[in-house]
Parts: sequence; C-alpha cells; structure tokens
Amino acid sequence: MEQRQVTVEVLRRVIGRRLVAVTEARHWYRGRRDGDAESLLHLWLHFADVPPVKAHGCGEDLLLEFAEPYASYDMQEYGKTRVGPAQHPDLLAAYVGQLLLNVAPIQGYSLEPSVAGVRLRFEREDLVVASLSDEWLLVKDQVPEQLAAYLTVGSWLVSPAEK
Repeated sequence: MEQRQVTVEVLRRVIGRRLVAVTEARHWYRGRRDGDAESLLHLWLHFADVPPVKAHGCGEDLLLEFAEPYASYDMQEYGKTRVGPAQHPDLLAAYVGQLLLNVAPIQGYSLEPSVAGVRLRFEREDLVVASLSDEWLLVKDQVPEQLAAYLTVGSWLVSPAEK
C-alpha cells in the first residue's frame, strides 16, 4: 500500500474521536530548546480508543502511523531528546480534550502524490501540521498565504452528508 493511502487510512480511523493527549519528542541542547516548531522532532496524537498516531516529517512528506512514543535519550555532546506531554504555551497542547471533526490532507509541491501535511478540524479551531523542507509547520486555522504555492489543502475526508 502506498504511503499516501496509509496516511489517509490512519486519518479516517481518528475522525470523530477525542484527542486525549499529545506527546512530543523535542531536541534540547545545554538545558534549552528552540521554539515550538523548531525543536519538535516527532509528535504523537493520542485519540480515544485507538493507538497513538505518530507523525514524522521527512522532507515534504508527513508520515503517519499507529505507534507508541519512544523513550527520551541522551545524545552526549549533541544534547538530548526529551519525550513527554505537550505543554502550554506550545500550540499542540491547546487541542487536547477536543473532538476531531474532520481532516483534509495537504499536498506538497512535489509531483509525487504524497501527503505533506494535514488540516485537522477540531471543535474550536483548525490545526495545520505539515512537513516542509524537513521543517515542521504548526499553525492555527489554515496554511499561511506565503506558503500556499507549496502546500495545497485537499478535500475533507468526511463529507457533510456522512456526518
């Protein structure tokens, strides 16, 4: 099964479920980390009654799979990877407790049919999570206008008639 299809199937299984927690893996160096998206390595979305959804960005591909979080680890002189719950003021923490109403895959600028990101429609607001040039994009509501040439939001996975 191609990666795009795997990603879409994972997303279909979590629509209509409540986000009960978010786990993040972040890079820390000398006791400090960079900003929200800059320090993020991986994230896991914990929805009710399904295994955690691991998100891994690779170039312009957002890879999603059901997988448990890994443990924190030390990288000696390169710092540490700390794995733990998303915390305020980081953006992902704001969505915990909300019901996921729908998802729209986001196509990157490559010619290959892949998923570069997702627009997650929660009860109170949307969340965009994407991988662009090996960097995370985490924003509220929609893809920023200056990135619209690189990221195209597709159709919602669940039509209004299916709800």
